[in-house]
Amino acid sequence: MRHLKMLGLALAIGLAGSVATAQAPGTVRGGVPVEAFVGYNQFRAPALSPTGKYIAGIRREAVGDVLVVIDWETKRVLPIQYARADQLLEINFVDWKDDNRLIFGVSQRVEVVGTTSSIRRQKGAVDNSFLTVSRVYASNADGSNLVLLFDPGNDPDLPREISPSITDRLPLDPNHVILRAPSITGTQLLKINISTGRSSVVERGSRETGDFTTDVNGKAVLRQELVAGGRGFAWQRRGPGQSGWTEIARYIGASGANSGVDFDGIRGTATPGQVYALARPPGKDTTGIYVYDTSTGQYVREILSVPGFDVTDEVSSAALVENNGSLLGVCYWDRRFKCRFEDAAVQRQYNGIQQFVGAENNLLLVDISEDRSRWLVQSKGPRDLGTYYVYNAATRSVDALAEQRPNIDPAQLPMVKIVDYASRDGTPLWGYLWLPPGAENARNLPLIVHPHGGPEGRDLYGYAAGGWPQYWAAHGYAVFQPNFRGGGGFGREFVKAGWRQWGQRMQQDVRDGAEAVIASGVADRNRVCIAGWSYGGYTTMTAAVVDNDLYKCASAGAGVSDLLDMLQWVRSGDGDRDVADGGGGGAQGMSYKYWSTAIGSASDDREMLIRYSAARNADKITIPLQLIHGDEDETVPYQQSTLMRDAMIRAGKQVEFITLPDTAHSPPPLLADQQRTVLVRTLAFFNQHLGPGYSAGQPSGQ
Repeated sequence: MRHLKMLGLALAIGLAGSVATAQAPGTVRGGVPVEAFVGYNQFRAPALSPTGKYIAGIRREAVGDVLVVIDWETKRVLPIQYARADQLLEINFVDWKDDNRLIFGVSQRVEVVGTTSSIRRQKGAVDNSFLTVSRVYASNADGSNLVLLFDPGNDPDLPREISPSITDRLPLDPNHVILRAPSITGTQLLKINISTGRSSVVERGSRETGDFTTDVNGKAVLRQELVAGGRGFAWQRRGPGQSGWTEIARYIGASGANSGVDFDGIRGTATPGQVYALARPPGKDTTGIYVYDTSTGQYVREILSVPGFDVTDEVSSAALVENNGSLLGVCYWDRRFKCRFEDAAVQRQYNGIQQFVGAENNLLLVDISEDRSRWLVQSKGPRDLGTYYVYNAATRSVDALAEQRPNIDPAQLPMVKIVDYASRDGTPLWGYLWLPPGAENARNLPLIVHPHGGPEGRDLYGYAAGGWPQYWAAHGYAVFQPNFRGGGGFGREFVKAGWRQWGQRMQQDVRDGAEAVIASGVADRNRVCIAGWSYGGYTTMTAAVVDNDLYKCASAGAGVSDLLDMLQWVRSGDGDRDVADGGGGGAQGMSYKYWSTAIGSASDDREMLIRYSAARNADKITIPLQLIHGDEDETVPYQQSTLMRDAMIRAGKQVEFITLPDTAHSPPPLLADQQRTVLVRTLAFFNQHLGPGYSAGQPSGQ
């Protein structure tokens, strides 16, 4: 990582302009070019300085990521650092300490070679494992005085791939931040001077410590520990003046590995020893935001709890907290994105900005100046893939800062609406239906059913990672995203309703949603395909077995094809979830315990698992199947798709197999070629088996 120290040379070279978009092979009937959806956003992760005078952000150029500082009063743009694309570097975040000094993160994709302490830059080899290594820097607003805040290379006992992270920005301290970093004795918190890089240890954890939460004074008041030999984890508290840690809650096995948050410290409130926490207290089904007192172990205030919807940090921070720890407001997802503010005047201003950007768009508060006079906001919706604005409270004006994807004509993008439906057992469900441009009132459209991954995930209004639904719908296909039982975001009972129901109730909920869209007249029953990624890939493969009377084709990405084989792989400890959770594999590992609960037991439910494993039932498939998988996937192993391919070939069935080289579970912006492959090949697959999509101006139903 030594070359990272060359970032300060940014001003010594010329910066290339943005790459122009071009129509890519594989797009059909005109529409949005694939280049508009792949690779990096042209501008991302901006931050507002404390006075609101300056904005820092990451601009994507031909050379790579460029950290720029914008004087909002003069509109002067100054590039101050860069991370070269040819060295697989990227800038992850930027934040201000004061109007002159900022901190930012840089990461690099590296290839593991030999032991874990020996790494090199990824060279494109297929059979190696890759990881991302991160560093944190500070510099002046003009790029001078660049300081690396932690370098594991200074300790010969630490491997070079160690990645520190910021635990507390210390907004009330202009000179320091707190970083979490490992040592040979365990995790520690370092208070680091952002001008000199000098550090001191302010908290020591054990080898089992995974995380800390600090209060308004920067004191560690919560910590998360691995327990029971890696079979679970526990949260512990320690209030100001207290000498020892007291356990709050312990999560073992399945309860430690699911994606639903039962407790998670966010950051300190204005009161020492108290923190904002995402939590599901006893008797609550959904996660909410609470003020938690680390001295007493009590929830002293419920800030927000929404029946039927979990409050999460997905896409935007749930708790909007000012520098002194005061709560500005809270944001959450139900069917749409919503924010509530403590101050009625702030709420009115937010509502006014929402009206400006349009009711069809989500409005995220990105940053706000200390005196609240200047806001940095982002709009995002079906036809807005991300636009940043600056709001001036004094003049009540809203000015555009930057578009993330400026080369897209909004008129070429689809719209989305919410569809309510009932499952066959009467349970109320709903989902998002994307409609091609100009087809808002069309009938008998070709339909792609797109179940989400997880399975403890959910879909969000106007937002879809990878842009797949938008891209398919922009090219003439209606796309339906059902929120089926077993998914997350709607309380624990909704999640548990999907346990041991893979291929059964969860599968039926997806089909029932498709049937509802068809019954409404929007979709043509004779032109329906299904496509999903991860758990959605499992649903897609299984649909090719159990629902091939409905679907005409199935495109499965990174999906599970053999439940018994998947359980054995997790038990062996090969998956990253066991490593990340400290489980180390085995029958008592958190991941294996969770999947045995969610999917079924390999010993007790063997026949059921065989019945709902597509690779073991390929002879029943009667529709074309497309398989896509990254060869470096450590979440769902690549072998899950090769098993399915081989089973299809043995059964004499039609299968298309696509390998994404050097790709983990899903391709990031760094791997734009792999992202392009997914979009182009899936669209061509639908075009082949459903016929061309709807084109504005054609008669309805054609």
